[in-house]
Amino acid sequence: MWAFLKKDILVLLRDRTELAVLLLMPFILIVILGFSLRGLMAGNTEALNMQVALVQNDDEQAGITEFTEQLETLELQEQTVAGMAAAAEQASPFRTLQMMLASPELAEMISVEEMGAAAARDALEEEEVVAILTIPENFTRLALDKMLLGTGPGTELALTIEDTTSTRADVFETLISDFARALNFETAASRVAAEEGISLEGQGAMELGGLETTSSGEPVDSFQYYTLGIAVMFVLFVSANVAGNTNVERNRHVFDRIMLSNRHPFMYLGGKAISAAMIAFTQLFILFFLSTLVLQAFEWDSLNFWLGMALVSAMLSLCAGALAAFLTTLTVRLNSDAITTVFSGGIVTIFAFLGGSFIPLTGMPDIIQELGNWTPNGASLTAFLQWVQQRDLAAVTDPLVRIGGTAAVLFALSLALFPVKGAN
Repeated sequence: MWAFLKKDILVLLRDRTELAVLLLMPFILIVILGFSLRGLMAGNTEALNMQVALVQNDDEQAGITEFTEQLETLELQEQTVAGMAAAAEQASPFRTLQMMLASPELAEMISVEEMGAAAARDALEEEEVVAILTIPENFTRLALDKMLLGTGPGTELALTIEDTTSTRADVFETLISDFARALNFETAASRVAAEEGISLEGQGAMELGGLETTSSGEPVDSFQYYTLGIAVMFVLFVSANVAGNTNVERNRHVFDRIMLSNRHPFMYLGGKAISAAMIAFTQLFILFFLSTLVLQAFEWDSLNFWLGMALVSAMLSLCAGALAAFLTTLTVRLNSDAITTVFSGGIVTIFAFLGGSFIPLTGMPDIIQELGNWTPNGASLTAFLQWVQQRDLAAVTDPLVRIGGTAAVLFALSLALFPVKGAN
């Protein structure tokens, strides 16, 4: 096995281009992504500062007045009419929207300027604003009818966006959508509570745009996140690179000589797995060292922290080795390097997306998050992040078990599918 291990390592060291890609490219990506998204992941919303145009076609006070006058024509008790009139003043949807946009958290990020429709359109075309929020006519009256009386067709806000790829526009659209959903939910809850005779008094209004922290650890910054995300992605390229040399060995009859020597497949695949694991672990070590030295992503002086990082790195490296053995077996059986080409050219990208290497998966559909947790890179990223935040071995046990289980399955499949001597 030592001969096979030495062979694979020497082959990689001689291919300086591939070596540079495996070691330098991930660090370059870490620097680019870390600086690009540094403000966002650190909680600094300066990078999302935006101008928004507000086109107000509704007379809010007139709508409240019309609603109040309508109440007097209905067969309702005087006390009920007074209560609804007070609720209309307090629950005016436009006023609630203004309060949300003027909240300290959003006021630092969003600047709202009221304009006419034509001026707003010109500002959007000139990219002076990222979106136009239009309040339609009779918005207040129709909204109050639906909210407090359950009558009428209701109404809706109109949002106009020119550049649908803009992050700022997407953030603002999400805020307005969440506002509408929250308002609808609170209205429905209040109506059901009233029908059931349940009092919601004292429960408070639903807060919009707030932040709830669910993690007991410190949030990771952009350099930490992308050091870990890019590192676990490029480990997969190590597996593809080591397995990719198999077809070269076969064309040069190196593999035939190995088969004629009556060596057990375990020796050959074991050499591939161990060499890939060693290279992957070295790659992780270099990336973490450079990120700590140059970018100050991690702390230097905590032995416990680095022991945990080494544990997760070792498990990921073993899985990378098992993956290299599996790709080697497929390459041998198919007698083609197409497997490693497809894997490194497309499957790694899919795994990187599912695993959260490019963007955090928070807010993604549950199915994507679940799939990501079962990819080697996704489970490893989860383990790294949990360790960085909590420094608790129990928090990383589950993802480490998934990584180890994946490695065992891949290596078992490699041995089971590997062609024996005399097979075609």
